[in-house]
Amino acid sequence: MNIEQFKELINSSREIEFDYNGSRFSITYYNDNRPNHISFCEFNKEPVDVKSADELLRVNIDNISVEEIISSLPDSNFDIF
Repeated sequence: MNIEQFKELINSSREIEFDYNGSRFSITYYNDNRPNHISFCEFNKEPVDVKSADELLRVNIDNISVEEIISSLPDSNFDIF
């Protein structure tokens, strides 16, 4: 998936799940007015809450940014809801 597509999905509040390095990750949203309304986490782990797609892309997983990970994965690794 390219980064522009990913940002579009985030900005449209689409929930996204993806597989990376043997783990499943999810992006969901809070339905209230909190500034950090985007929630990102590895399944069954503590989430990281951010306020924008750009901020999410800077989050690191094992010292690799979400941006690098998203760019490297084939579309088949993503489920979009």
